[in-house]
Amino acid sequence: MKAAGKAGLLRPPAFSYRPRRDIRPRLSNRAQLFCESVSLERLAERHGTPLYVYSAEMIRARIKAFQRAFRAVPYTLCYSVKANSTLGILRLIARLGAGFDVVSGGELERVLRVKRQAARNVVFSGVGKTVSEMELALKAGILLFNIESPSELRTLAETAARLKRPAQIAVRVNPDVSAETHPYISTGLHEHKFGVPIPEALVLYREAAKYPRLKVAGVSVHIGSQITDLSNFQDALLRVAELVRQLRREGHEIRYVDAGGGLGISYEGLQQQFAEQISAYAEAVLQPLRGLDVHLLLEPGRSIVGAAGVLLTRVLYRKTNNHKRFLIVDAAMNDLLRPSLYRAYHEIVPVSCRSQEKETTDVVGPICETGDFFARERELPVVGEGDLLAILDAGAYGAVLGSNYNTRGKPAEVLVDAGKTRLIRQRESVKDQLRRERL
Repeated sequence: MKAAGKAGLLRPPAFSYRPRRDIRPRLSNRAQLFCESVSLERLAERHGTPLYVYSAEMIRARIKAFQRAFRAVPYTLCYSVKANSTLGILRLIARLGAGFDVVSGGELERVLRVKRQAARNVVFSGVGKTVSEMELALKAGILLFNIESPSELRTLAETAARLKRPAQIAVRVNPDVSAETHPYISTGLHEHKFGVPIPEALVLYREAAKYPRLKVAGVSVHIGSQITDLSNFQDALLRVAELVRQLRREGHEIRYVDAGGGLGISYEGLQQQFAEQISAYAEAVLQPLRGLDVHLLLEPGRSIVGAAGVLLTRVLYRKTNNHKRFLIVDAAMNDLLRPSLYRAYHEIVPVSCRSQEKETTDVVGPICETGDFFARERELPVVGEGDLLAILDAGAYGAVLGSNYNTRGKPAEVLVDAGKTRLIRQRESVKDQLRRERL
């Protein structure tokens, strides 16, 4: 059993409890959860639940922390779009000067919709790029293609030749380094589908140099997600550094090292000071690359937006089966899949502090699956039917993994910025879902 976080010690600078003084006596002076200076209860009243709420202040602070940590070297921050691809979030990140890491043509279309000029700082990763996706990226003039197989290299070479467009490439190498994370999000071992073993990569670079429209420009590596042991990054980049030296000895002009993403966050209780975490991460990444004179590409996603978002949900029913307690809420696995998919832990707290009494309960959704849960055997403050809960650290791999299972609409999403709120995604209705179907 794991207990909910203490009031006032949540996710600074974004989420904290504070008194809400309200003209309605029953709410007067009650401690409530706020996003920046905005009451989450007010947002739920206005937009309904389930509801994703994001803090622009936290996203801004975290990107600035990356910028400070890597300011001494040439680098480009390429936000990983798959972590959260909502256009309002992408626009905020683009305005902060970041580039983007995409893994599909659809993600690239989103980036181009937000800022077409951002293409020059886009890295295209992923094992299954189609010809149409390559065409889109070539026409947009992206920075770099991360190649993952000999067949993909040849397909890109043919597509670039047909369109008469240049393509800068890096080979994503598989360094056979364990990320020591959940097996579904570990990508750096030879048993995984990602990347090319380093000996095979050398052959692939030699082949790439023969194609006139391809420009060998870098080396890429990504060993997984939600990594908290920084030595794993260091081990992978030591192998990448040696490969860069070998490639240069063979005459390749290696300008970029793409260090990937994968930096984890704490989902349980208080989080480490982010500036300190990023400083340690920068040292782990940069130490193996010293003296190489390369332009570093970074692909953070979760570490930028994870703690910047919460999912608000309302308690529908309290239920007891024998001695087993359940809180049935209006959010479900189609809204936030991580607990069901990875058995991932998310801290859950009441939006309004009413009681000091605790109970051990499961927090579950209404979908007809036993796997539809957010917490099991969790010690939480006692809440009643109609009360609001906040599922913390839902800004990454939350809304973006949403589905319409059980013909449920996807939640609305709100961005809070300097006391102002903006609806960045409308709630999806059944009518929206049925529009593309035919009888």
